[in-house]
Amino acid sequence: MRIRPPATPEQRRELRTALARFQQPEAALGAVQAFLPPGFEPATVACHIQSVHPDRFVVQVLARSTAGGERNCALKIYSDDFGEQMWSLAQTLAERQPSNHNGLCLPQRYVREQRALVFPWVDGIRLSDIVDLRKPDLLRRAAAIAADFHRMPLADVPTLTPEMVVAETLDRCRRLLSRWPSLSTTVRPLMGLLQETVARLEPARPSMIHGDMAAGQFVWTGERLVLLDMDTAGLSDPAYDVGHFLGQLERRCTLDANLPAHSKRWLSCFREAYPAASLGVSWRNVSFYQGITLVRKMYTLSRRDPIGGPCLALRLAERARAAFEAAASGG
Repeated sequence: MRIRPPATPEQRRELRTALARFQQPEAALGAVQAFLPPGFEPATVACHIQSVHPDRFVVQVLARSTAGGERNCALKIYSDDFGEQMWSLAQTLAERQPSNHNGLCLPQRYVREQRALVFPWVDGIRLSDIVDLRKPDLLRRAAAIAADFHRMPLADVPTLTPEMVVAETLDRCRRLLSRWPSLSTTVRPLMGLLQETVARLEPARPSMIHGDMAAGQFVWTGERLVLLDMDTAGLSDPAYDVGHFLGQLERRCTLDANLPAHSKRWLSCFREAYPAASLGVSWRNVSFYQGITLVRKMYTLSRRDPIGGPCLALRLAERARAAFEAAASGG
C-alpha cells in the first residue's frame, strides 16, 4: 500500500523530460559510470525502458566494453528525492541482511543530481510467471525470504496502521459503488464485515514490512530467488505482508482458469512455510489482510475493465468474505 503522497503535475512533467533524456546512451552512461569496474571502457550502451509510473520509471542499461565484457544494470529514476530515502534504507538493510537465505535486490549507488538509484540487473523469471512444478518449492523459498525480512531490526520508514489500511480500502469500496451501484448488495455487507473484523485483530509488534509483497515482486534467476522493490517498505504488523501475498495469490488462483491442478496447493505451500509462531504473527490478522487485499482488487479489476471487471469482482468478493470469516474465527 502506498503511503507517500502522489507526484504533483510539475513533478510528472519533469519526470517525462527525464524519461526522454535517459533513453539516450550518454545520459544513462553518466549515471552508471561509477557502477562499472575499473578499466571497463564502454564501446556501446543500450537503454531499454522497463516500466513507467507517474512518480518513477526504470531503465535497463546494458554496457559492452571494447574488450567484449558486459555490465547490465537498472536505473530507477524518481520524480522527487524519495530515491535518497530508499538509498538510506538500502544501506541499513545491507548491514542487517541475513545471509542464510537468498536476499534482497539492493541499489549499489545513488546519483543525487539525477534522482537515480543504480541496481544490479536481476536476470530471471518473475515468480508470478512460473506455473510449473517449480512453483511450490519457490513459494516456500519466498516465505523464508519474507520471514527473514520481518526479522530485520527496525529502520526509519513510515508506519502503516490498520486504521490507514481500512480507510483506504473503504474509500475504494465507495468509489466502486459510485460507478457500479449494482454491486451494492455484495459490497456493502463486505464493508460491514471488514469493519467488524478489524476490531478483532490481535495486538502486533511492529516490524519491517515490504508493503507490496506478491509473487510478481520475486525473480527466480535459476539459482536464487530475489525480492525486488523496497519503495513501499514500512513499519507494521508482518501479517500485512503475508496476507497481501496470499490475497494476490488467491486472486490469481480464483480468476485464472488455465492454471495447473497443483495450483490448489499454492496458498498452503507459502502459508505452511512461513514461521508465524516463531515471529509472533497472528493467523487471524493474516486472514484479515488477505481479505483486505481481495476487496481492494475488486476495485482495481473494475476500473481496468469496466465491462467484465465487475463480474470478476463478484468472484473475489466470495473469497474476501471467506477470509474475513476465517479471521473472525481465529484465522
